[in-house]
Amino acid sequence: MTKWALKDVIMVGIASLIFGVIYLGAVHFGLLLGTLLTPFGLSVLANEFIFGVWFMAAAFAGYVLRKPGAATITEMIAALLEVFMGNFYGPIIFISGFVQGIGTEAGFALGRYRRYGWFPLVTGAVGATITSFLWGILRSNFVDLQWQLLLAIFLIRLLSSLFFSAFLVKIVCDHLARMGVLNSYPIANDQTITVQREIV
Repeated sequence: MTKWALKDVIMVGIASLIFGVIYLGAVHFGLLLGTLLTPFGLSVLANEFIFGVWFMAAAFAGYVLRKPGAATITEMIAALLEVFMGNFYGPIIFISGFVQGIGTEAGFALGRYRRYGWFPLVTGAVGATITSFLWGILRSNFVDLQWQLLLAIFLIRLLSSLFFSAFLVKIVCDHLARMGVLNSYPIANDQTITVQREIV
């Protein structure tokens, strides 16, 4: 499980590119959402509603590849590609990718990279929420915000993370596995077991 094959490297590259594009799109959507929320004084919450999108590369790679480091590496490369494609926040996004990656990775590490399914995805979503929130306190000076707003930011980000990087990632990955798209990867074993149980 710890050895990397060429197909694993290729999957990391493909996933990083796809999610890098998605991440950049989310940045622009967040700007639009912020503009719409400004009249209500809620522009600071704009990105929080979609923050879980930026954890999806890590969750996808961790769930599909099931190798230590896959989540963090893929998240960092996706963030780097996002910067190259024109993210106006600049290179600091690469650090954010690392922070978000290790948070997601923690979910898989808690199961010792042997337990897969909802547990690592949900705990990874929580982990990424916590690490990104702490990073936000340092990077965006969240400490100047009122505690009620800080709590709102954390809770909305957590719900977004649970939806995008846990629920949505699992649904999409399982669907791709059932279609046979991921037959070369460990996740395909889950679908084989499911089919066998249905037959029995």
